[in-house]
Amino acid sequence: MKTTSTVPVQKISKAGKNPSAVKVTKSDASAVTVNAKRKLAKDAQAMAVKTRPIAHEGAPRYLQIAHALREAIASGRYPVGAQMPTEHELCEQLNVSRFTIREAIRVLSTAGLVHRKPRAGTVVAALPDDTRYTQGIYSLRDLFQYAETTDFKYVYIGRIALSKSLAGRVSAPAGEEWIYAMAIRYEIDGERPFGVTRLYLNPMLKGIENALRSNRGPVYALIERDYGMRIDRVEQAIIGVILDEHDAANLGVPAGTPGLSITRSYFDTSGRLIELTDNIHPADRFTYRMVLRR
Repeated sequence: MKTTSTVPVQKISKAGKNPSAVKVTKSDASAVTVNAKRKLAKDAQAMAVKTRPIAHEGAPRYLQIAHALREAIASGRYPVGAQMPTEHELCEQLNVSRFTIREAIRVLSTAGLVHRKPRAGTVVAALPDDTRYTQGIYSLRDLFQYAETTDFKYVYIGRIALSKSLAGRVSAPAGEEWIYAMAIRYEIDGERPFGVTRLYLNPMLKGIENALRSNRGPVYALIERDYGMRIDRVEQAIIGVILDEHDAANLGVPAGTPGLSITRSYFDTSGRLIELTDNIHPADRFTYRMVLRR
């Protein structure tokens, strides 16, 4: 360690162990169908109102839907253990593709709010602010989605003279000025922070400070777009840490809380280090997931 709702189902009285002993008339079936359609229409109207642009104007539709479903879970409309509407039902309610719904559910699953059960569909697993964020990174594309589905709020953007230890990490002379930024990361619409990020950027990226303030996606994508560079590889190191008083204060936890440090070094095609990020997470709010295949 180093410091640093679905359609309500009415219960039917027992009529023996054989399900065929329960008789449903045509009028009963018709009433259930009508009620189900009314419920879907009512849900659609409610969701249409709630799926307004969130966090950032022009947010993707799947994030708007994830936001609406998150609010529904928080309000108790879908309590813990309850089954969420099916993908087909949500597609009909919101007039969107199944892909859009799957992406919205993926956001909720990553946030620890829901999980899928065989033959049971999507089930509510926890309430907002009572979860840990799960990050699964298998490619640079996953880093892009991670940035898109979380809120990244800068608290400082400027420059820093490299200390001897930091200079060694970026293979630059001690005292050289690098671009430095610090930010707090939240779930979309979440109130609890789950990460502190410190960025160290190569001074050759002149003027990037202003671009950072309005940037929504990952910094490496900004670099590729605005500076014509290509990130060829990313080296990552994960270690356990104990949160110092500064990181603990930023994350709203006691000093000495166990945490996870994820450091990423971004190199261009010529092998130059372009970006170094230090990401600190409280242990009880963050899970890192990897899948290894043969």
